[in-house]
Amino acid sequence: MERELKLELLQDEVDRLIALPLLSSRCVEPPHDEQLVSTYFDTGDLSLRRHRASLRVRQAGDHFVQTLKTQGRRQGGLYERNEFESAIAGPTPDLTALREKLPKDTALGDLLREGDLAERLEPLFVSEVQRTVALLRLPQGAEVEVALDRGSIRAGKATVPIRELELEIQAGAPTALFGFALELLDAIPMRLSRASKGDRGYALVVCEPSEAVRAAPLTLSDEASTEAVFQSIVQNCLAQISANEHGVVNSDNPETVHQMRVGLRRLRSALDIFQSLIACPPELQEEIKWIAGELGPARDWEVLAHSTLREAVDGAPSDVGADEILAAANEVAAEARQRAAQAVDSVRYTRLILALNHWAGSGDWRHGHGDAQHTELAGPAAKFALDTLHQRHRKLLKRGRRMARLDVHRRHRARIAAKKLRYATEFFESLFPAKKLQRFRRQLSRLQDDLGWRNDMAVADDLLRSLTVKDPQLASGTGYARGYLAGRVDADKEQLQSLWRRFKGTRLPF
Repeated sequence: MERELKLELLQDEVDRLIALPLLSSRCVEPPHDEQLVSTYFDTGDLSLRRHRASLRVRQAGDHFVQTLKTQGRRQGGLYERNEFESAIAGPTPDLTALREKLPKDTALGDLLREGDLAERLEPLFVSEVQRTVALLRLPQGAEVEVALDRGSIRAGKATVPIRELELEIQAGAPTALFGFALELLDAIPMRLSRASKGDRGYALVVCEPSEAVRAAPLTLSDEASTEAVFQSIVQNCLAQISANEHGVVNSDNPETVHQMRVGLRRLRSALDIFQSLIACPPELQEEIKWIAGELGPARDWEVLAHSTLREAVDGAPSDVGADEILAAANEVAAEARQRAAQAVDSVRYTRLILALNHWAGSGDWRHGHGDAQHTELAGPAAKFALDTLHQRHRKLLKRGRRMARLDVHRRHRARIAAKKLRYATEFFESLFPAKKLQRFRRQLSRLQDDLGWRNDMAVADDLLRSLTVKDPQLASGTGYARGYLAGRVDADKEQLQSLWRRFKGTRLPF
């Protein structure tokens, strides 16, 4: 299993980085340079890529090494994936050597055992880098291989530059990589690497859409401690956040912003759930709030421009000026999306994600805790989860009284309570018998979705007002759209009342 943290240098400062006392004082042996030429192979229909794998042959001097890597997972710049490597005689892949290493009961293993695969492989792109390599021993004992790469990836006439730092854990916990990277970031500006060299090369060959990534289902052991469950939940949230970074920065898919924002909301909810036992440092909470605030306007304007407003003006009279207000909303949405992309691509965001991953993996919250807190952290998570669900259920029932009659402010508070209960239910569901929470969760989800839709309508009304202030000539069109949305909200009262009654009648099953 390969575990490495990848960061991109914003400028060509490889020489300054390798000369830092932070590195030189920890070197186990002097750094050395290598010239590496790596050719990546796949079939014409990209069979390996479809199996989420990459195959390269790397030449260093007279030596050739082939490497097959699976996609694995990436979180906060940390790549964890299986790697199958073997020395070979020449510059073309030797599938026989790979077949001996790969399990037979996998789709990728079956592909490699197809009789004509070797004949169908062809070179797709090439990376050429000058690599400086050093082995370090960190103060806490972890051993880390540092690789600094300068070069390019080439596919035909298309090229992309490489200025990359790789930190691969050789001995010790991967958490050490995040702490060390934070130290380096104080000296050299860098940002998270969101694509491997293989990913960048394939991007030169084929256009691959950026897909939005939802949270992966959580499967928690019913014997796990409260602390272990907390770490699993936080890692799950961070994985969702990281999985959508590339789409936010490199695409215009509005769903990537939404899912990254959902990941941040889930993370903030998790920190809130466990705050009595595990208090997140205030500076980290402020930075989480900052990036959520950078994504918020992009999400709000994209919903308005691509969904809500289009529905509102569909079939509107010609004198309303539908095209003009759609164009104005799209312009603001594009600007907000650009600001969100810049924030996610910044050094500040890189520092936040590195710090969060280091904090979540290190367990630093244990320092200063009393015996009672230690006991509760080490205790079974199921009891903590049950208490949390009941507490949040009671809060929603209290805030949602006479739901259909609530004013905007009180309905907003009820929506937040519903959202927090929904996240808690999703976090803890696997700790309880299968299907126990399904009916409760289904009714809660329907209620929260309706409250969320109503909030979107309220946000849309505010945004349309702001468009009118910016350009008074749009007043006719924005007024028409606001009237349509207000009518829809008013017509939803009976639906909301029905959903609330159903939810109140569905009790927690334990």
